[in-house]
Amino acid sequence: MQKTKPNLNGDFTYDRLPSVKQPSDGINIKTGLFPYTERHLKCVWFAPEVRPPELRTEGGEEVIVEKPGRWNLEKGPDFLNAALVVGAERRRIVGDVEVHIHPGDWQSHGHSSDPSYSRVIAHVTYFPGRLPTQILLPGAVQVAVQIALKDSLIKNPFFSFEALDVTAYPFAVRKANTPCSIIVSRWNREKISALLAGAGKYRIEIKADRLASAVDPKSKDQVLYEEIMSALGYKHNRLPFRQLAERVSVESLREDSSLNPTAAYALLAGVAGLLPAVPKTSWDDETRRFVRKLWNYWWKLQAKWSSAIMPAESWRLSNVRPQNHPRRRLMAAAVLFTGKKNLDGQIADLLADNARQWLPKILKIIQSPTDGYWRRRFAIGQKQCPNDIALVGDRRAAAIVSNVIIPFALGLHPQKLPLAGIFALLPPEEDNAIIRQSAFNLLGPDHNPALYRNGLLQQGLIQIFHDYCLSDRSNCAECGLVKMVKNHPSA
Repeated sequence: MQKTKPNLNGDFTYDRLPSVKQPSDGINIKTGLFPYTERHLKCVWFAPEVRPPELRTEGGEEVIVEKPGRWNLEKGPDFLNAALVVGAERRRIVGDVEVHIHPGDWQSHGHSSDPSYSRVIAHVTYFPGRLPTQILLPGAVQVAVQIALKDSLIKNPFFSFEALDVTAYPFAVRKANTPCSIIVSRWNREKISALLAGAGKYRIEIKADRLASAVDPKSKDQVLYEEIMSALGYKHNRLPFRQLAERVSVESLREDSSLNPTAAYALLAGVAGLLPAVPKTSWDDETRRFVRKLWNYWWKLQAKWSSAIMPAESWRLSNVRPQNHPRRRLMAAAVLFTGKKNLDGQIADLLADNARQWLPKILKIIQSPTDGYWRRRFAIGQKQCPNDIALVGDRRAAAIVSNVIIPFALGLHPQKLPLAGIFALLPPEEDNAIIRQSAFNLLGPDHNPALYRNGLLQQGLIQIFHDYCLSDRSNCAECGLVKMVKNHPSA
């Protein structure tokens, strides 16, 4: 498998905060690498819906989490005032919780000499291993979640670190005129663009590494399928779309649909539990024929797939814009993944010598043109619109290209990617809270949004937010980004 790729770093050297672990998808048993960050583990500890139900100390005692603690946004332990019940005698301990990837991170991060950590009653790590008892508070427990997570996957086989939205949990909101914004606001547009482009290229390289590594246990087609399905779910339904892609693999989708997009849609919607069950009197004749056709396909497949049907509560359907509704997005997936040539093959076949020609071609593929029922409808049973509607809009297609297609091609088909000029041409994706907050932090409250209208620069803002704004708990006083921009020649 080809994993080598060109270095994308521009003139601006983008350095991640040293305490942040670099991700790469999949756990490498030989090297003991963990693919995600401490924040992913914090989310697992904090959220009862993904926390393993059966936790044990390194000594084998059962641990029941009464309260995971308050998520700490300041300096000190990760969670404050947690309550645990430990052991057969059910002793109750109350105090703080610190989360690390490796047990040894406690010492390497200097917690032993920091009085802020004197109330830690649980050291939660991903990998197993024991610290010397005298290092922690007397009575404190050491809990490794790796084995517990693997055991819980038997009961919840669709858990995925990748599906965790780490920004959905508390993070500090900065005040106006942060230290970095005071410095960067004096820069000209070219220097700001260089910083954001360096961070954006770094973000794409990380994703390329992760997707290339994910191909080891899975096929290229399945990795691409899961990533695009997740992207089609947008922010509200990313997890159920990924779960659906894991339940109905791309190989099964293509085989059971015989490459018929309508049959593929029936299979996806059936397993998703989103097929309309009862005809409505308000439906027009075309809608009735369309739904009847879907059920004709689904009845033939239902017995085979009945055990995989997702519960209705998996999906968030309220307050979802019509163009983002899962029923409509599933048709986009059905069209994308039932072509005569698989999507990976279509990407590899695109000529790579001209970025201005390559981008429109890949965007056209992602936007899934269809002459079927959804051509002029936002929803099943809704009246037709006067004009054709793409199954995937311009901004969502741009997001899929920036976040999935280009990293995938860079990680697995670097020779097929027209690197010269492609990043400067990346179209902008949808604006979101992370881009807005990162721009506010870095550029100040009165910045010009035109500074990051390019897709690569938006990627840079997102990367900066994850590497610095999301992780810093010193209220900017010790943030590595401040040091980086101070040391830049333009500062």
